[in-house]
Formats: sequence, C-alpha cells, structure tokens
Amino acid sequence: MGAIHAHEQAIIAYAIERLEEVPGVKVYGPPAPHKGGVAAFTLEGVHPHDIAQVLDRDGIAIRAGHHCAMPLHDRFNLPATARASFYLYNTPDEVDKLIEGLYKVKKMFG
Repeated sequence: MGAIHAHEQAIIAYAIERLEEVPGVKVYGPPAPHKGGVAAFTLEGVHPHDIAQVLDRDGIAIRAGHHCAMPLHDRFNLPATARASFYLYNTPDEVDKLIEGLYKVKKMFG
C-alpha cells in the first residue's frame, strides 16, 4: 500500500505541474502533497463539458460537472469543473496525453 500511495502522490504532482504549464488552466484544490489522485481544473473560455467531449474523442477520459460539490462551485461562481483522476495504473505518458489534448482543445476553441 505504501508503494501505491507513493505512486499516486508522484503522478498527481506531475499532473498538477503539467496542468499549470498550460496557459489558461486553473487548478483547484490544495497543492499536490495535500491531495489525493484527483485534479479539478478549468480552461479559460471553454466549458468543462466541451473539454471532456473533445478529450473523449481521443480516448482521454475525464469527468466534467459539479463532482458532488455544487455548493463549492456556486461559491466560486463556476458552472462546472473538469476532473482528471489518477491511480496506480496511470503513467506519466498518460498525463502527457492529457496535456496534449488540452492544447488541442485550446486550438479548437481559440
């Protein structure tokens, strides 16, 4: 279990680092050392449901919506967020594919 936890912490740290490189992405929640394997984010000018749909076409699975936290979304005036989840079976290569996909979304919605 310790190795699984260490992997989850490493993969979410890498994911947050890469997400923050994308112009217009805002990551929500605590910094990587204080979170589980989940990254909630928005991309400026693009609805999270559109992000999810475009990524899905390339086989990248994320969730979009309120994630059982509608009061929090209301507090921050967010219609929804996108959420990528990571666990022991995810790899840095999959994080990189997510980031490539977000650049594709940015290009589509220019």
